[in-house]
Amino acid sequence: MRIRAAQLAFVPLALTLFGCKPEGAGAQAPSAARESVEVAPSQAWRAPLQRSVRATGTLYGEESVTIAAKVPGRVAEVFHDVGDVLAPWTTLVQLEKVDFELALNERRRAFEQSLARLGLEALPEGEIDVEKLPAVERARLQAENGHARYERGRLLRERVPPAMSEQDYLDLKTAWSVAQADHRIAQLAARAQLAEARAQKAQIESAEQRLVDTLHVVPGAQRAGAEYAVAQRRVSVGDLVNVGAPLFDLVDLDPLELRVRLPERHGREIAVGQRVQIKVDSHAGAFEGRVARLSPAVDVRTRTFEIEISVPNAERELRPGSFATAEIDTLVEPNVLLVERASVTTFAGVHKVFLIVDGIAQERVVELGPERDGNVEVLKGLQGGESIARRPRGLVTGTPLRVVFGGGEP
Repeated sequence: MRIRAAQLAFVPLALTLFGCKPEGAGAQAPSAARESVEVAPSQAWRAPLQRSVRATGTLYGEESVTIAAKVPGRVAEVFHDVGDVLAPWTTLVQLEKVDFELALNERRRAFEQSLARLGLEALPEGEIDVEKLPAVERARLQAENGHARYERGRLLRERVPPAMSEQDYLDLKTAWSVAQADHRIAQLAARAQLAEARAQKAQIESAEQRLVDTLHVVPGAQRAGAEYAVAQRRVSVGDLVNVGAPLFDLVDLDPLELRVRLPERHGREIAVGQRVQIKVDSHAGAFEGRVARLSPAVDVRTRTFEIEISVPNAERELRPGSFATAEIDTLVEPNVLLVERASVTTFAGVHKVFLIVDGIAQERVVELGPERDGNVEVLKGLQGGESIARRPRGLVTGTPLRVVFGGGEP
C-alpha cells in the first residue's frame, strides 16, 4: 500500500519535470500563437528608374610623369620628398655641374679662336660675304695688284721696240695667276672657318643646355592651376646617375582618371558625358565623375572595351592606384515596378515580401532586379499597388497583423 501511494504521488512530479501540462492548460495555446504583430505598411509602385552599368577599375592620375636624368652626374641636392605638392617648374634635383661648366668654357675658347682667325669679334647672323673678311680681302687686293702689274707689263711688252723682256712679262703673268688662285683659296678657307665657327657655336649652345639640364624641375602643366604630388623619390644626395635614370615619380591629383573595362554588349549604352558614381573602400560615401573617353576598339581576347572616367579630386580624398567601383548611369526606363529594399527578406538566395491581405501576412516570392537609392526593382511576383509589410522580421503566412501608419520604423 505504501509503495502504491508513492507511485501515485510521483505522477504529478513527473508531469512537471518533463513538461507535460494538464488538459486545461493546453487550451490557451492556439490563441497565443495567433497574437497580432505590429507592422508599418509599404507599397509596390511603378516609377521611372535610372538604369546603370557597374564596373570595377583602378584610379590613375590624369597626368603621371617620371622625371629622369637628362645628363649623367652625381646628385648634389634634392629639394623635395614624397607627399610634397608642387607647382610647375619647381626645382627637384640638382646634379653637380663643375664638369659641364668646364666643358662649356673649353668650347667658348675654341670659338673665340676661330673668330680671331676670321678677323671677327662676333659671328654675324645669316649669310656672310666672305669677300669682307680680312684674309679674303688681302688675297683679293693681291690679285688685283697682280692684275695691274700684268697690264702695265703687257703695255711695255707691246711697245716697239719692247720695253720689257719676255721673261719679265711671263713672270708678271704668272704672279697674277698665283694671286688669283690665292684669292680663291682664301675664299674656300674662309668658308671652312665660318662653318667651323658655326659648329663651335652650336657646341656652345649644346654645352649650355647640358649645364641647364643638371637642374631637374617639375614639368609645365597643360591646364591652369595644375599641381603635381611627389609619389616616389628615387635618388639621394651623392648618388651617381646615368642618362634616363628615374629621379622622381609625380602625379597630378586633380582630376583623377578611373579606367574600367566593360563587356562589348554595353557598347551602345555608354556615351561621353554620362554621370558616374564612384566608391572606394577608404570612404563610405560616393564620388561623382563623368565618362571622359571611350576606346573605339574591343579587345579580341577579353571581348571588352576600356572607358576612362574623369573624377574631380579637389579635396585630395582619392589616391591614384586605389581600387574603385563605378556605377555608370545609362538610360531612364519610364515604368518600372519598385519596392523598398527594407520590405524584402532574403534567405538562401530566395527573396520574399509579405503582403498585408485583410490584416493577415501572406508570403510572396519575388525576383529582384537592380537596387538604387534604397529601392529595388521587382521583375516577377508582384503587379503593383500591393500593400506590403516593411521590415517583416519573424513573419510567416497567416500571422495576424496590426497596421500602424506613421508609427513603424523608418
